[in-house]
Parts: sequence; structure tokens; C-alpha cells
Amino acid sequence: MVGLRVGLIGSGFIAKQKHLPAWKKVGSKAQVVALCDPNIAQAEELARMHRIPKVYKDPEQMLGAERLDAVDICSPPRTHADLAILSLKAGAHALIEKPMAVNAEECDRILAAARENGRRVCVAHSDLFYPSFLKAREMVKAGAIGEFRGMRIFLSTPMDYITSKPEHWAHKLPGGVIGETGPHVIYMTLAFINPIRTVRVDARKQLARFPWSPYEDYRVDLIGDEASSSVTLTYATNRWAVQLDLWGSEGHMKFDLETQTLIVHGRANLKPVTLGLSAVKEAGQMLSDTLGTGLSYVTGKLENTHERLIRDFVDCIQGNLPEPVPPEEGREAVRVMDLLVSQLPSVTA
Repeated sequence: MVGLRVGLIGSGFIAKQKHLPAWKKVGSKAQVVALCDPNIAQAEELARMHRIPKVYKDPEQMLGAERLDAVDICSPPRTHADLAILSLKAGAHALIEKPMAVNAEECDRILAAARENGRRVCVAHSDLFYPSFLKAREMVKAGAIGEFRGMRIFLSTPMDYITSKPEHWAHKLPGGVIGETGPHVIYMTLAFINPIRTVRVDARKQLARFPWSPYEDYRVDLIGDEASSSVTLTYATNRWAVQLDLWGSEGHMKFDLETQTLIVHGRANLKPVTLGLSAVKEAGQMLSDTLGTGLSYVTGKLENTHERLIRDFVDCIQGNLPEPVPPEEGREAVRVMDLLVSQLPSVTA
């Protein structure tokens, strides 16, 4: 089987830390043969690190000069639609970092270009591929917590990642930094509650020393037909965290996307014996998952989310399989982001 020839657009953090290492893990099935970024010096340095033979400043030039089977778009969201359409018209499949675009209308343009040119589009909803998230979806589908009734998500992104950086492109997105990480909590919610009918949101400006940041604390309710998701996002701490709770008619599930621990309990009553057995069972689950995750990290055997996503994207092209994240899912996440941003309040002290 001939490997895919891949062009990657963007040479920033996500390309350097996530996508390029993941493409290397694909092996002979695909090779990044060209890298493109207006910051040509940065692109050339990254290309040397990863032994990418060609570097371009202009995406049209890259697409005209290279015979590419796929393009991986790792540039800021405001560029996604034009770059994806350009790539699709050039005959390349497209992998697009989240969010798919900055509004639903742009997503529709991408979908139309994919249909017209017979190409595949996948959106990098990477958090869906954490082992604990995949396991939770399977367990909920199998009825491990009974009938699904609701969920809660807590996400903390350190200040020095985006909030404290005045020139970061995320501050110019609708709603500010939530436009960069907010899609994660939306597509995770959509995995369990789809469609989302109503969005309620409150936001607070907490850090006056960062006037370029519209808000640093967000509280969001994502409401479906029969269940809701309550979300807290903070950009005002110095810590990372992504934690989820799912509950159903017969149980409660808690999991952590960083430690990969997943705990299920169902307390039918508050008798001492019931609580004692529940505590022992939860401790056992925590210990087992923690040891397993620790060994996987130490031995390098834990496949990260982008590695699995990109491997599945390559397989979908070569094997004519469904996209790991279809573009319609990307569009739905953007539609809900549109609703969220439209309801953001005025900045409060």
C-alpha cells in the first residue's frame, strides 16, 4: 500500500506538540512531505526537527507544487474555512483542528466543497479519544448507569497557556479564550446529549491585569431534550484539569481525562454497609486505573488522543471507512458555540 503524502499547515504549538509526533507514529502509511506557515523561519526550524523535505510560506504554492493526498490544518480558527476549501478543491482530504470553523455558515461551505470534490473531512475533536472517554461511552451505551439523565464537566486551563498572553489569537475569537477550548466541552457533551436545544451562559471578568482577555470564568448549561450538561470553565488558575461526571437512573460515573481514572458507583441507599462497600469498590477502581495509567506513561505504551485520531483518519481514507469525527459533528459543535457566544453577558468586575 502506497503511503499518503500529507501537507501540514501551521507550525505553532498544536502542530509541534501534537500533530507532527502523531503523524510519525503512523509509519509507512503516511508521510508529512511539506510544511506551510507564513512564519517561514519558524516553519523551517520545525521542518528540520521532523525531517520534512519541503517548506512553503503560501498554501496555494504548496498545493500547486506538491501532489498531496491530505492536508492537516493546524492554523488559527479564522483561517480554517478558506484553507480547507482550498485543499479540497486541490484534491486533498482535510483534517481540521477544532473548531472546524468560526461559525456554522463557514462549516457549510466546507461541507459543500467536500461533496463537490469527493473528498473526506475530519475534525480533530481529540478529547473523544482518551481511553477513559471511550470506555465511558461504551459503558453508558451498555446501560452501566441505567438510563442516562445528565452530566457535568469541569475544565481548568492555566493562565500562562493563553490568558496572560496579549498577542494570542484566541483573545480575538468570539467570546475570547472560550472560543479556543470551549469546543472541547461542547463536543464531549454532544457525545451523550444530541441535539443540544438550548444554551445558557454566564461569564465573569476576574483578572483585571489582563485587559485583553474578555472573561476568565464561564458557567454554561447545555440543554437537550431529556438531559443537560452543566459546565464550568476557568482560565484564572495555574492548574490543568478536565473532569467529568455522568449520572443515570441506576448509577454515577466519574472520570478524569488526565489520569484516565474512571469510577462507577450506585448507592441505592445510605446504610453503613452500602456506603462501606461503595467506598471499597471505588478505591479499588481508582487504584487499578492509576497503576495502569502510570505504567502506560512510564513505558510509553499509552497512545495519545492525536495519535489515535490521525491513525483512524489515515485508515478512513485508505480503507474507505467512516471518518473518526465526521464533518457534520464538527459543524454541530460550531453551531452550539454560536449559540453560546450569542448569549455571553457584558463584562462584570
